[in-house]
Amino acid sequence: MSIRAGRLLAENMTRWGAANTLITSAEPTHLAAQFGSIFDRVLVDAPCSGEGMFRKQGAFEWSMGMVQACARRQTGVLNTAANLVKSGGRLVYATCTFSPEDNEAVVAQFLCDFPQFELIDPPRFAGFAQGRPSWVDESLADESLQKCVRLWPHQFLGEGHFVAVMQLVANEKPQRFWKPLRFTPLGKKGLAVWRAFAEAHLRFEVAEERLLLVNGRFYLLPEIALETGNLHLIRYGLLLGEIRKGHFRPNHALALALTPEKATESVNFAANSDEIAAYWQGLDLPSAEPNGWLLVAVDDFGLGWGKRVNGRIKNHYPRGLRRKRDWRREIGD
Repeated sequence: MSIRAGRLLAENMTRWGAANTLITSAEPTHLAAQFGSIFDRVLVDAPCSGEGMFRKQGAFEWSMGMVQACARRQTGVLNTAANLVKSGGRLVYATCTFSPEDNEAVVAQFLCDFPQFELIDPPRFAGFAQGRPSWVDESLADESLQKCVRLWPHQFLGEGHFVAVMQLVANEKPQRFWKPLRFTPLGKKGLAVWRAFAEAHLRFEVAEERLLLVNGRFYLLPEIALETGNLHLIRYGLLLGEIRKGHFRPNHALALALTPEKATESVNFAANSDEIAAYWQGLDLPSAEPNGWLLVAVDDFGLGWGKRVNGRIKNHYPRGLRRKRDWRREIGD
C-alpha cells in the first residue's frame, strides 16, 4: 500500500470511529516477514485492470498487456498474503474488474499452487452471480470456481466487482505467534493530564496500560498491539488528543469514536437541523450550560468537539472538513 493510499484509509477508519486498527505502508513481503501466519482474516484488495469502473470513470488507457501485468502482480501479492493466514483462517481476494485473467484465472492458479487452501461459498445476496470456470484455461478450470462472486452493474446497485473467499484448511508450516509491541507506558505526569480529562468528560473506562504518549500526543493502542519492527506506520490505534499548555485537548478522532452516552457532556442534533448545518460550517452555537468540553453528536453518533464558554459552544470541528458557509449569521444571534 502506498503512503497516500494508507493515509486515505486512515481517514476513512477515523470517520468510522475505528479504534482497534494498525495501518502501515509496506510491501506484502515485509508484512509477512514481520508478522507471519497470525491472522484470522486477510483481505487482498488487488490492483487490477479496473474494467468495473468504466461506467463510473469513463474512458482510460487499457490494453491486454496491462491486464496480463496486473495478473502477474496479483499472483505475487496473493501468494505472499497466504503466509499471513493462520490455520483455519480465511483469505479474501477482491478486484473491481470483469477480466477473467484478473479474477478466476488468478484464483485457479493460486489454488493449484497452494492446495492447502480451498474456496468456500460465501452468503449469497441479491445480485450475486457465480464465478465462471468456463472462462479459465482448461488445465486450471474447476467447477469450484463457481463459488466465486461476480457483481455485474446491470444486476447489482454498484459497479463491477469480483470476490473469492478461500480458507486455509491445512497448514504444513508451524503457526507463528505474534510478538507484543514494546513501548513505555505513561509516566505520572502524562497519566495525571489524561485522568483529569477522562474523569471530567468521559463515562467509560480506558485501559491505561494501553495508553502511549509520543511527542505530546496520547494514543490508545489496540487490544492486541503487535510489534511492527521497521514497518512504516501511518496509524496505530486511536489518537485521543494532545497536551496543550499542560492540559489535555481532545482530538477529532476521539469524538468520532464516541456516542453521547460515553461523554459526560454532549449535545445531540438531527442530521437535518439548523444547528448541525451551522456546526459543519464552523459556526458557534448558543448554550447556557456550564463551561467545558462537550461532544457534538448527530443522530446519536459523535461528530466533533465543542467547548462551552460563557453561554456559547466554541466550534472545534476541523477547519479542513468544514463546509463552505452559505450564510454568516450565527445560530442565536
